[in-house]
Amino acid sequence: MNLEIILVGIIVGIANFASRFGPFYVLQKHQQKSQKRGSVWIKIALGSIGIAAISSMLVVATLPPLMETPNKSFAMLMGFLTLAGLYFKFKQIVPATLTAAVTYGLIYTYLPFYF
Repeated sequence: MNLEIILVGIIVGIANFASRFGPFYVLQKHQQKSQKRGSVWIKIALGSIGIAAISSMLVVATLPPLMETPNKSFAMLMGFLTLAGLYFKFKQIVPATLTAAVTYGLIYTYLPFYF
């Protein structure tokens, strides 16, 4: 197996772990000083887990095809922008992911952009 792919997998894993559990740690430390403790920090942390998982899977899943066919980077960029735009507009990850996958697939298959 290629060392670069293993290294990227390790880096993405560390970043994914930090982005998932970092909010828990920061919010817990912040709320220890205040008297009011509630489920607000859980909602914030759980809300950040979905996009962190999708982002890390996107990086790991697109790196090998990007290394093999760098001329299709436009399709990957459009898929990522679709995912990010729809998620931040509607705050629903499932429709955003499915729409981004369709966008990526259509551009990858039918538009011959070569850079």
